Parts: sequence; C-alpha cells; structure tokens
Amino acid sequence: MKPRQLLLLIAIAAVGVLLLFSLSQNLSQYSDFATARANPSREVHVVGQWVQRDQTSYDAATDRFTFYLRDSLGAVQQIEYFDPKPANFEQADRVVIIGRCSPQSGTKPETFVADKILMKCPSKYQDNRLPAYEKPEGPAEGVRS
Repeated sequence: MKPRQLLLLIAIAAVGVLLLFSLSQNLSQYSDFATARANPSREVHVVGQWVQRDQTSYDAATDRFTFYLRDSLGAVQQIEYFDPKPANFEQADRVVIIGRCSPQSGTKPETFVADKILMKCPSKYQDNRLPAYEKPEGPAEGVRS
C-alpha cells in the first residue's frame, strides 16, 4: 500500500472516531428526574403525567410556562418552559419533556428546564372510524314485491 493511501485511510478513520465520539456526547436519552439531577449537563427525555393542574402559570413578561410533572418512578418536579403553553396541553395523557435539570441555587428550588414539550394524546391513537353501514335484511322500504 502506498504511503499516500495509508495516510488517507488513517485520516478517514480518525474523522470517523471523532464523529462517533461527538455524537455519543450529544445524544439524549429517556430518563427520570433522579438521573437528570445526577447529570445536569446532559439533555434527557422525561416521560410523565401532568399533576397539580391548579398550580400552572404563564408569565407573559418572561415568556415562561411553569407546571409540575410526575415521572415514571413517581417523583414530582417543577418544570419551566420558556415558551407559551402548548395548545393541546390539557388533553395530553402523557407529556414528554426534553431538557436539563438546573441545580438548586440559594432559595430557588431545583427545576427542570424544558427545551421542548411533546404531548401524547390518547385520542390520537384511538380508532375514531364510524362503524360500517349495515344494510338491513329483507326488502328495502318503498319497494313492492
């Protein structure tokens, strides 16, 4: 093998390794709030149910929507989302939030800062088709035999 070909092969392998390492660092994973708190720099997906519906708020001055979510292990966490409340948020059976846990500072409690909110609405997965029209047996009305 020529030295030029060998150098090209080594360069391609090095770029491939760097690319894989970079992608593995940026991949987010499904998690719970305890894991998100343990790794505050890592972006995670948390699936949960909206709780304490009366304690949601939207501050138009800061464009911040705040609510509480219970994860799959039962832990409840305050969520901050810096956008308006999604349109179908109330109808969602489950909510997927993508973001990071911000560390506790001073008197401010630890919160999860969501970059995205995805709703899992049960109506989307239900069969909403009308039953097929069944033709009655016997002669049709108005038809003489």
